[in-house]
Amino acid sequence: MTMKTMLIPIDFTETSENAINYAAEWCSEFDYGHIILHKTFYNSVFDNLIPSNEYASINEDYFPAYRMAEMEKLHILKKNLNEHFKSGIKVSLAVSELPMLRSIMNVLRNGNVELIVAGSDHLGSSNNSIISNHIINIAKASPVRVLIVPSISTFSKIEKVLVPCDFNAIQSLERLARYKENLPKRNKMELMVLNVDPKGKDLLQDSSIEESEKVLHEYLKNFKHEIFYSKNINIVAGIVKFLEEHETDLIVALPGKHSFLYSLTNKSVSESLYMNALKPVLILK
Repeated sequence: MTMKTMLIPIDFTETSENAINYAAEWCSEFDYGHIILHKTFYNSVFDNLIPSNEYASINEDYFPAYRMAEMEKLHILKKNLNEHFKSGIKVSLAVSELPMLRSIMNVLRNGNVELIVAGSDHLGSSNNSIISNHIINIAKASPVRVLIVPSISTFSKIEKVLVPCDFNAIQSLERLARYKENLPKRNKMELMVLNVDPKGKDLLQDSSIEESEKVLHEYLKNFKHEIFYSKNINIVAGIVKFLEEHETDLIVALPGKHSFLYSLTNKSVSESLYMNALKPVLILK
């Protein structure tokens, strides 16, 4: 059986540290055997000052003390995680001079990563996380699942899971059905499938609703699940309202044009991050 591997981009902010702590618990909960800590030394602050690409690795060339200090912190973090995982979970480092997204894609191409875990700043108390600034692009470009962890989130056992889903793209639930095969048998997730109708029509009066529900139940037959409806014309606001009224441990975002992921990546970054600031979001691929 292949060892399950996760990649954690880090920048040594409180947001990044919180994502690492969350990821450590996720590893134990979902039987991951390998963590890759990813750090890039590329600094785009100097892009407009030095036009030549040969100077892109400016931190290495001009700030050796900075690089040495960051590498020392990386090795300390690796040591601490190894001590935390007494069950023998492997921890390794991936260091790059490339821009954030490109360096992450390189790691994904060269390894068997199944999940990226990335921290996101909370709008009320930003930690100026570099990772957080790249989170939308990472979510859109990654070919593997992405878990976005808000800086205010602490890990709790994943039992109640919200799945926003447009019935126009109900076939995307097949991804969730396949994901079930990778979960430990001991896991007992309960899904809350929320259909948010941005057109404001009464879905319960729609003649096709019965057929849609039948298809949904078939896709999710191996999950305990329940269907909910929202007529909020704003998808994000509809999800936020639901979260306020229902205990939730995780949001699962499905791929596709009609999905929550489409909403997340096509609205303003501030609104998207506000959505993410409530609960961790697992984006399926």
